[in-house]
Amino acid sequence: MPDHPTTPANTLAQALPVRLVRHALEATVAAVVFGYALIICAQVFYRYVLNSSLIWSEELVRYGLLWGVMLGAALATDRNAHIALDPLREAVSARTYRLVAWASGLLILLFCAIVAWYGWEYLYRLRLMRSPASQIPMMYVYAAIPVGCVLMAFFTLVHLVAGTFLPGGRGREEPAL
Repeated sequence: MPDHPTTPANTLAQALPVRLVRHALEATVAAVVFGYALIICAQVFYRYVLNSSLIWSEELVRYGLLWGVMLGAALATDRNAHIALDPLREAVSARTYRLVAWASGLLILLFCAIVAWYGWEYLYRLRLMRSPASQIPMMYVYAAIPVGCVLMAFFTLVHLVAGTFLPGGRGREEPAL
């Protein structure tokens, strides 16, 4: 069963390419969370059972958390789960609220574009740097920032075009602007 009811207004949000991105992202977030949960369990086992320590575990969990947050924020964007000003919905007309929602969507796109741009610049500066314990290239770690912003912008754009972008979680059932 799809996450959102299929109507003419949100067929773009349920198109095959969008669903593929959505499901790949869900699987990736699940794998990242599962991966750092395993690393934490291994670290606890090594520390308290074997009386030893994994020098790389905290570092990998920290990097996994960064990727989990950025990719999870993209999923929250798709699911319309970010914080919103619902009292505004009651204070203004439906048309005004849709205009405000569109303006907020465009501001989100602008914000994501700026953060992604500077994120890619930051990656270029870090291209030769490696993490201290595990020697992972830091550009792979911090690639989470522009990748997450691009995915957030993608889902915002999909829902703006489909007419399913209204903050507060109830926007997917309402008609487009």
